[in-house]
Parts: sequence; structure tokens; C-alpha cells
Amino acid sequence: MKRTVAAAVTAGVIMGLAGSPAVPAAWAAAARPTPMPRATLHVVPGWTYAGGGKLAVTASCSQRGDQRVVGSKMLARPVTLRKGPNLLIKVTDKTRPGKYTINLFCIGKNKQIDSAVLKKVRILKRLRGFWQPDEPALPKHFKPGVTVSTGPPPKAKGRPGGKNGR
Repeated sequence: MKRTVAAAVTAGVIMGLAGSPAVPAAWAAAARPTPMPRATLHVVPGWTYAGGGKLAVTASCSQRGDQRVVGSKMLARPVTLRKGPNLLIKVTDKTRPGKYTINLFCIGKNKQIDSAVLKKVRILKRLRGFWQPDEPALPKHFKPGVTVSTGPPPKAKGRPGGKNGR
């Protein structure tokens, strides 16, 4: 009986010490998991007009060496941001009005996607003869590192005399 009570008291003291702040820092660090990589994407403004509108895209990845790749159906091909995190998208009249999704992929050193994020934007058609709000302005502090125009991808050039050739 005395041994059972002594074992219970000893177990209670050990449990009390484990919950106290006197626990070694190595145990506390091992208990916290490492944060997952994150991607952040800001698109300003959230809407614009086809044929003259502009979208300011700011992309960032939480991992330092990650490569930022921005893609959308309105772009001819995905854009890799090497010079800086800012991208200016000029919306041409070839872009159909509607909702589009802009994707950001953060690609790590192992050439796999670490994190991704999506943002939706609206492209509106400018109607002649009707009052519509002015086109929203870009932020004053925005300086693009890369500028792209929307539209379909260029036609593939084939070899002369071939299927796509002349």
C-alpha cells in the first residue's frame, strides 16, 4: 500500500514538473512543428476593363530561395518573376470579359511546388453610350519588375513545307 501511494505521489510530482516552465528549451522546441511554406498574392484592383485596363500583381514566397511563377488563362504563358516581386498585366482588347483566376506557385530548389495561392479578378467590357465608373488606378508606389500583355499565345511556326509551314 505504501509503495502504491509513493509511486502515485512520484508520478504526480513528475507530471507537475513537466507542465511547469522549468522544462528544458530543447523539449519545447521539439514540440513546435516547423511552419509550412506560404505564398502571398495581391492583385490591385480587383477588376478592370478589357482593352486598356491594368492589373498590379505583387507576389511573394515565405521561403527565401523559392522561384515565383504567376500564371493565368488570360496570359499566353506562365511568367517567372526573377527581377522582383511585382508584375504589371496590361489587359488588351483580345481578352474576353469574365472572371479569371491568377495563380502563384512558389517552386523550391528541388523543382517542386512548395506553396500556391489563387486570386480572382474580373475583366469587364466597356459599353459605349452608357455611364460606367472610371477605370481604377494602380497604387502610386507600384513599380513593376516585369510587364506582360494579355492575349492568346503566338501561333507555332512550323518548318517550311510541313503541316504548319508556308
